[in-house]
Amino acid sequence: MYHTVVIGGGCLGAATAISLQKKLNKVGKGEKVCLIEKAVLCAAESSRHSGIVRSANADPDASMMASISTKMWKNIKEHWGIDMEVDEFGAIWIAKKNSDGDNPAWTDLSKRMEKIDLVFEEIDPQSAIQKCGTTLITDNDESYYYEPAAFQLDPSILRTALYEAIEENGVELFEKTEVETIVANGNSIQSCLTNNGKFDAKHFVNATGAWSSQLFTKLGLKIPVTIEPVSVVNWMESPKQIKYEYPIIADYTNLCYFRSWRGNKMHAHQPRKRSVYEIAKNFINDLTAVNGGEYLNEPMNQSLAYNQIKNYEDISKKRFSNIDKTVYASGYRSFFDITPDLRFILGKDSKINNLFHNLGSGQAMKYTPILGEALAEDIIGEKNVLKKFDYEKFNINRFGDDYMKEFWNLVNGEENTLHRQGKNTL
Repeated sequence: MYHTVVIGGGCLGAATAISLQKKLNKVGKGEKVCLIEKAVLCAAESSRHSGIVRSANADPDASMMASISTKMWKNIKEHWGIDMEVDEFGAIWIAKKNSDGDNPAWTDLSKRMEKIDLVFEEIDPQSAIQKCGTTLITDNDESYYYEPAAFQLDPSILRTALYEAIEENGVELFEKTEVETIVANGNSIQSCLTNNGKFDAKHFVNATGAWSSQLFTKLGLKIPVTIEPVSVVNWMESPKQIKYEYPIIADYTNLCYFRSWRGNKMHAHQPRKRSVYEIAKNFINDLTAVNGGEYLNEPMNQSLAYNQIKNYEDISKKRFSNIDKTVYASGYRSFFDITPDLRFILGKDSKINNLFHNLGSGQAMKYTPILGEALAEDIIGEKNVLKKFDYEKFNINRFGDDYMKEFWNLVNGEENTLHRQGKNTL
């Protein structure tokens, strides 16, 4: 019997298994963690993320968690026992000024970040150009903010690091192992039956993301997670045309992220195009009536059409002066796990007493170390990371009638933006 079986081998499931096994190793009782993945490690959404790690966020708890996670990423050897290469280029945030020539929302954000010791400072356009090379197009009607702690990583490097950390800490990994049935007795799970045999454990972790509803509905659980598609384009440039080591560009004017990519390519993506209201409508009648993993795996939902590529080209030309001679290198559809309120589902289930959830809401990759560590602490009964943020606000228990009524009052009529303002943060 395992101490814990983690179902789902994305970055969140892997991080949970690694952190928990490391803690169990310190206790020295020989208890083991098992990680089950129906394909291979990081085969789905975790293989198609942007690799952008930044901390500034309208939600104070999200900023605090991201800031802690950033530090953990940069010192991952201490936490996982392995080394991992990251590109510490910082990030530049760009936002349009209002009619008065001010940007009060962003000024307030900068002040809030200062309170948690996160540098998020306004810089002038010339400074932004200097940090990016001469190719950046600026405008006097825009504000520019610099976050030096932000960094970027390569998804393939992260995947390799997770494999190494799994081996280093002694997690038992079973790939190409699909859960077919979950066997429960009352309010406890006893085992899960797979195409590779039966797995018994004291605890179980749901890290299946978009597949959660499909897997756990039979147990009477309503897990409100859907997926939001994101288009990604990589431009191939001459090494003489574009500076490779430039910061992440969070372009709120054109609603697009840019970053340097391996092989002197430029990566561009739009995190989401739909408003909070439009996303939440998926859940209005039934918290489980959502798009799941079967949608993600449809080949047509993974490729880009010509008009999508052309759209990114037009946007890129507005921000970089050297895009006129770009060559399309690659493109694909990625996906975010999304909950009604765009918050994680993290912690113990409200009905099954030995089931825990670690489900990303939006850009979970940058939170991977802290989410894995937090859930491991919850399972084992520690409170080191957990005491640094409001852990309970992410519990699945929150999705009751009163909460959803309040939520709908807040998001009704919400306009589409790259990030959420405080007014729609619950």
